[in-house]
Amino acid sequence: MQALSMGIAHTRRGLSTTAIAIGLLGALSNPAFAQDSDGAEIEEDEIIVTGSRVQRSTFDTPSPVTVFDSENIENLGLTDVGDIVSQLPANSNFFSSNNVGLGNFNVGAQFVNLRGLNPFFGTRTLTLVDTHRVVPTATGGGVDITLIPSMLVERTETVTGGASALYGSDAIAGVVNIILDKDLTGLRAQADFTRTDAGDGYEYHASAAFGTEFAGGRGHFVFGGEYQQTDAIGNCSEERGWCSERYGLFTNTGYATNGLPHYIIGPQAYSANQSLTGVLVPCTVFAGACINVPEVSGDLMQFNADGTELIPFNRGFHSTGAGFFGFRQDGDDEFSAGAYDGTTLRPEVERYTLLGHATYELGSNIELFLEGSYAHSAAVNPVATGAIGPYALEIFDRGYVGFRVFNDNAFLPAEAAALIGPAGAGFGRNMLSEQSARNETNNSTWRALGGLEGELGGGWIWDAYFSHGENKNDQHLFHNVVAPFLTFALDAVQTDGGIVCGVDVPGRINPNTGAPYTADDVAYANSAGPCVPLNLFGIGNADPAAVDYAFRTLEELSTIKQDVAAVNVAGDLFDGFGAGAVKLAAGAEWRRETVNVTHDLENTPFYNDFTLSYGLDYGGNIQVLEGYAELIVPVFENGALGRYFELDLAARGTSNKAKGTAGEYAGETASSEFVTWKVSALWDVTDWLRFRATRSRDVRAPQFRELFQTYNRTVGGPFGSVANPWNDGLTDAATITTGGNVGLEPEKADTWTVGVVLTPQGGALSGFRFSADWYEITIKDAIAGPPSGIGAANIVAQCFAGAQEFCDLMEGEGTDDITAITNTAANLQGFTTRGVDFEAAYNMPLGAESSLNVRVLASLLYDQLFSTGLGSPVYNYAGQTGPTAAFGTFNTSPKWQGNAFATYQNGPATLTLQMRYIGSGRYATLTGSGGPAVDPSDAGYDSTNPNSISDNKVEAAAYFNLSGSFEITDEIEMFGSINNLLDKDPVIAPGGNGFPTNPVYFDTFGRTYRIGARVRF
Repeated sequence: MQALSMGIAHTRRGLSTTAIAIGLLGALSNPAFAQDSDGAEIEEDEIIVTGSRVQRSTFDTPSPVTVFDSENIENLGLTDVGDIVSQLPANSNFFSSNNVGLGNFNVGAQFVNLRGLNPFFGTRTLTLVDTHRVVPTATGGGVDITLIPSMLVERTETVTGGASALYGSDAIAGVVNIILDKDLTGLRAQADFTRTDAGDGYEYHASAAFGTEFAGGRGHFVFGGEYQQTDAIGNCSEERGWCSERYGLFTNTGYATNGLPHYIIGPQAYSANQSLTGVLVPCTVFAGACINVPEVSGDLMQFNADGTELIPFNRGFHSTGAGFFGFRQDGDDEFSAGAYDGTTLRPEVERYTLLGHATYELGSNIELFLEGSYAHSAAVNPVATGAIGPYALEIFDRGYVGFRVFNDNAFLPAEAAALIGPAGAGFGRNMLSEQSARNETNNSTWRALGGLEGELGGGWIWDAYFSHGENKNDQHLFHNVVAPFLTFALDAVQTDGGIVCGVDVPGRINPNTGAPYTADDVAYANSAGPCVPLNLFGIGNADPAAVDYAFRTLEELSTIKQDVAAVNVAGDLFDGFGAGAVKLAAGAEWRRETVNVTHDLENTPFYNDFTLSYGLDYGGNIQVLEGYAELIVPVFENGALGRYFELDLAARGTSNKAKGTAGEYAGETASSEFVTWKVSALWDVTDWLRFRATRSRDVRAPQFRELFQTYNRTVGGPFGSVANPWNDGLTDAATITTGGNVGLEPEKADTWTVGVVLTPQGGALSGFRFSADWYEITIKDAIAGPPSGIGAANIVAQCFAGAQEFCDLMEGEGTDDITAITNTAANLQGFTTRGVDFEAAYNMPLGAESSLNVRVLASLLYDQLFSTGLGSPVYNYAGQTGPTAAFGTFNTSPKWQGNAFATYQNGPATLTLQMRYIGSGRYATLTGSGGPAVDPSDAGYDSTNPNSISDNKVEAAAYFNLSGSFEITDEIEMFGSINNLLDKDPVIAPGGNGFPTNPVYFDTFGRTYRIGARVRF
């Protein structure tokens, strides 16, 4: 029986799907046939692959399809689906465990991100399991592919290019279809252990799968499970030598006169105006804010470790104007807070997955199938953004504004009290020596699917199914600072009854207002428990109860539910025109998704005063009704114009209705209707030369977060501050508003792919295959969603560059005090991505039991043209390998990426050498000043140019991996691998989520070993 769940490689009755060994589909890295376990060839017309919903008489579709099968997976020693998809040069691992750093979102998850086109909290790549949609694991629509048991994965099929007409919304960049081995018979199991050469990064992994027939062969059942425990790799600057050099991006505000460029990449970066013991900045004026003129205050002072006396604080050469997340240089005192002391190289993740699938023949032409799965992951990022401590923001001509202490603070030593005048002192420190923030994320997903499939006669087949899935994601950020509570706790006053908070002393001045505390202040300060005075002078002097008072737990609980009902039918429409039957596939799908996001606001009266916030409660539902049809028309065969030519035509009509159910947009609705389509052609000129081309219109409807996230306004701190280019890049505290936009329009993408496939026949090159596919994806009305939106810094930079549309989103532009920025979700003009994908393979038999297989995947990205459409010019971001995001709506990528494998097999032994290549690039396309970056190697470079940078180049990198296996018996196999065989340090490219490198592309773990065993019965 054949199924219509397109992409599932079913065979005719009697043949085992698990025996199919597919090398390269689409680009054809292996010969154009499959084999069963006995070596017998299986005819091509028995295979259905992703990229078409129609049974096909050829192994290919006109769309490029890249396949990694179970043999490829085992040869490389891969242990989860995330590792498998990471092998694709076209995929950008922006959300993955190696790129968490200081992050607090989607910790431990990995989302597919073809061509780097995903928005920050969304997806333009559709992830399917056996061609079925699965419940998203994030409110942006992404699916955590690490929650799929790898032991049951038969292969992954990736279609790069628009596929909305075939599979629906989100398929703008392409589709990753994970095909499960549902015909497994017997037992397979694996256990392995991993650690790095540095002695950390332990990982324990075990998986098993079992399959058997029942009811006299009428039924078949498979079950699989997987467990993985990954230990954290902690403090970047302590655990890795390359990180301890602390390369950072510095702002040189004196670039107009001192001969140095405006932006400088260099070593020894330390947090601006923060130490591990606390820095004092005496105030010279008091008017509701601590105002300091640096020329008056002179050198800054910090506390010694005991907090009993003051010692000099090295401000660093570039400390002025570094901004909140900026750095000072050469802070060589012992209490300097390193730029990467709080960056986690990898979080701790524990996950387990379970999946079962059963089929039962109800009759000769109908079969029942049932499937159920459950997956859970628990991730901990031990050092996350949150416990950033008291900060003192340096603001032009207003000195330092932030947290303050008074000269009668009960914990101050006499020397410090004498230094502080009646206006008090600004106070800043890094909390790493006292209490780090910690993110804990728990993600649970279950899904049930049931349906029927059968034959209608005359070669027609059908299927119908219903699925329900639910995802629950809860994340907790422990020790996240509550700004007013920290202010209250820092105001420690000696009374006859002991040291108390100033808010509890009648007539005491409120440091926030300059006026006496009011009854409302007292009530608020004690709304979540009594205020406890906090001593942050020195190290180890803080009362844990005081820390817990000022640093609270931020929560976000989200529930996503998905229901899908679909029916499909396919078969031969009529005999055609002499080149083969005209084939039709058609179907309809109804889908409903609901999201509810809460933050325990009832028990968190101080929620709006967290320095870092997940936003407010919101919810909504989206209902989608779609119908599609695909027609395969063979035009000629063995004619004057070539061996074979066919057209592939597809169209899908979609009705999308969304409604807010909670939060700011409760009751508001949004609806859209659109048609997506695809026209493809496949032309076999000869038996060794093929051309293929596709033109498609694809659409992505806005997701829940983009539509319904309630407005959140942040004032000051790390997320409410921007560098002000009208004041030499000095920092301004501003009210920055983020949130969704129920008025968003769907994105529209026009995609071209044109390719050639070479498959020489006979002779020495008979095992060689090569393909090259040019693509162009133009996205219009691109959505920039919350919280990144267009980006506050980008809004400021583009306004400074003269784009009035950006200035309309600001208040205070053109002055030394930017006060407000609106950075909600918006439709931008869009962008165009162009490049070429290459794939080549060569199979060389070396003897009865020996062979050599070489496979190369490469991607050239030569255009990544972006414009907001808000008056800004078009810039080409292709080749930017410094910080990885631009305007929050796509991820920048190197121009060249490649992955090459050479596998040698000799009897029971297999050895694979892999090389992964990342081409050279540039650090930044635009600077914070809004113009193209220029460095000394550029013609016309001038250090007085506000866009000057010391070095705008990022080096290339090549990483070598070695893996191998040995079959001890027919049932037992040992395997192992060494990743980053030469222990190559990552390339310097500071700015990527708290790293001095770009962890999306450059390895940060170092040489890593894996050893394990497999059994088969």
